[in-house]
Amino acid sequence: MSTINKVAVIGSGVMGAGIAAHFANAGAEVVLLDIVPKDTEDRSMLAKGAVARMTKGRAPQLADQAYVSRLTSGNLDDDLEQLRDCDWVVEVVLEDLAIKHALYGKIAPYLRDDALLSSNTSTIPLADLVAEMDESLRKRFVIVHFFNPPRYMRLIELVTGPDTDPVAAERARAFSDARLGKTVVPCNDRPGFIANRLGGLWMNAAAREAVARGITVEEADTVLARPFGVPGTGVFALMDLIGVDLLGKSRLSMRNLLEADDPQQTHTEGLELFDNMAAKGLAGRKAGAGFYKRSKDENGKTVAQAVDLFSLEYRAQAKGPELAKTFGVDFIDQAGDRLADYAWSVMGPTLSYAAYCVPEITANPADIDAAMELGYNWRMGPFKLIDKIGADKIVARLKAEGQEVPPLLALAAERGGIYSGKGLDRKVLLPSGEQADVPRGPGVIFASDLTDVPVFATDAVVLRDMGDGVALLTITAPNAALDDLVMNGVSEALDVVERDFKAMVIGSDGYHFSVGANLKKALDRADAGELDLVADQLAIGQATMRKIKYAPFPVVSAACGLALGGGCEILMHSDRVMASLESNIGLVEANVGLLPAWGGTTALLLRKTAELGDPVKGAEAAFDVISTALMVGSAPMAQNAGYLRATDGVVMNRDRLLADAKAAALELAEGYAAPAKAEITLDATAITVALESKLAALAEATADAPYTVEIARETAQVLAGGTGGTLDEEALHTLEADGMMRLIAQDKTVERMRHTMTTGKPLKN
Repeated sequence: MSTINKVAVIGSGVMGAGIAAHFANAGAEVVLLDIVPKDTEDRSMLAKGAVARMTKGRAPQLADQAYVSRLTSGNLDDDLEQLRDCDWVVEVVLEDLAIKHALYGKIAPYLRDDALLSSNTSTIPLADLVAEMDESLRKRFVIVHFFNPPRYMRLIELVTGPDTDPVAAERARAFSDARLGKTVVPCNDRPGFIANRLGGLWMNAAAREAVARGITVEEADTVLARPFGVPGTGVFALMDLIGVDLLGKSRLSMRNLLEADDPQQTHTEGLELFDNMAAKGLAGRKAGAGFYKRSKDENGKTVAQAVDLFSLEYRAQAKGPELAKTFGVDFIDQAGDRLADYAWSVMGPTLSYAAYCVPEITANPADIDAAMELGYNWRMGPFKLIDKIGADKIVARLKAEGQEVPPLLALAAERGGIYSGKGLDRKVLLPSGEQADVPRGPGVIFASDLTDVPVFATDAVVLRDMGDGVALLTITAPNAALDDLVMNGVSEALDVVERDFKAMVIGSDGYHFSVGANLKKALDRADAGELDLVADQLAIGQATMRKIKYAPFPVVSAACGLALGGGCEILMHSDRVMASLESNIGLVEANVGLLPAWGGTTALLLRKTAELGDPVKGAEAAFDVISTALMVGSAPMAQNAGYLRATDGVVMNRDRLLADAKAAALELAEGYAAPAKAEITLDATAITVALESKLAALAEATADAPYTVEIARETAQVLAGGTGGTLDEEALHTLEADGMMRLIAQDKTVERMRHTMTTGKPLKN
């Protein structure tokens, strides 16, 4: 199977640009083409403008600014020759069949005989797209449907047709999995595929029933969000993000494409709301106003507003209702309650429809769960929700209301649910009554697969056997927050691994590697004046970090999500890190009035000095990172910052993280020898002089937060090595601890800690 090294993306709008950027993130050379605008000197201005925007914003499309060099801009009149050496051509133009057919005819002569051609369509059937293609091109054509934003959304829906060559489909699937880092869900060639077919009904039902029942948008978003594992934005805020005008078009599209007796038809009626809002320019976030908007009051203060679903006038946004903690599970038993009945009017049809759609849209119910979890960010897909609520309860209520019960849902009620088993033995119920494996990509390992009795466990950590002599250490504290109990557990686990294994991986199935030190525990101890306990925790943490670094076996950390503070320090003391592309890594202690004192300051100094060949330059570089509490938003950026080494791995597919970490551990285990003890010679005077100018610049930049400079000055003392000389890590760690203890004794540090605990944001003081 040929590799994919060069890709062309045709269409440089929001989706096209995002797709092009993510192919560049995956290491491909990318050509981005668009039409030639009228009356313009730069015929490729559309594609060039899209590339220029790829590094902008809070969630940039490119994972590293340097990747812009992988992109070439062009246009569809002058640059079609560039298609001749492309392995894959991705069409992302308007959802208009005539436009797509014209484009395919135009580019066909320039495509290699083995080049893949795909469309990102979400509404047009594949059968219609290939209607005018010759047989050769039909064999190499697939729908590869990305979700927005393409870099961050992990779902790809893959649609093939009767003429699709299985080899071509596998090329697209394999690259999308391993290189683009996506979960690829196979879909039948049916309207809306999976996620938008089901998600469309969910959104339509939410809006339709809110109008019918007099439910406000705030009430709807509260009821339909967290109780069901849906993102806190809820449904109406999601519709603002998608675009209210697009929802109206999507509703009509589904109405026209689906059979007259499809249950979704009911929920495409009575939704003039979308069209009426679009007619008033209330198209959602892109228009600055939709179901929600922000305005300025007479005093210039920003106020949040929500639309009245009947008058379409804005009013002050209200708080959502307070719901019982059990609402998400028990709502079905609360018939007669206004909000519970609304929840049922939306979730009942949604869950029932999911069962109705198997096997029409896909053969395996688990694919529908994956699509909704990854495409709509639901914590539990519809079939997992059915199991959690109780299929028997859902069936009983449908029958009581005289509604039709889909066969799969009725079967689930008889069998006690959709899913059974655990780990590698997990099964899913099919409409035939047979049980199938839950699909997963080849070679994937999850911590939940390791269901045997742990090798070692405390209240804070668990050690399991991954096989082949590799142990997996998982921090089980909430969000893997670190304290003395965790560090003691890690230390004990290292002893077990030394005795019984040849390598260790630190990681989990969780969203985050570690949010850092347990700030609440540290704050409670500071408030109580128990600074001796803080000092003890520092000593335990530092000793454990050294134990990780100098263990007689390799330690590989599998990073994902947040790896902050102490979490970042674990990474920096590991032999190797395999980091998910979407890792947010940083030594952010300055934000809470502290410095990295579990070896992080020392580790970055040593790393930057080795990189730059000069301790003064190394200290300056480490100071720039630590004093600004730098947190980076991707693994490649972490390599640039020095949090990761160039030799650490970037894993595109989060599902492959533990498997790749295990492979790295086995590779290192062959002939492994622990690193030599580190020493560094520091000229305290030269480093202090160099850092004084940086402290002055920092004081000017943070005039509204003068305490930032005091924190940075403590960091500078560590980087200068105190009075200087030749120091080993333990000596530098002592300096870290001394600086840390001076800071935590300050009221301003406690203020920063308390503010972060209360608001989740750093305090400028």
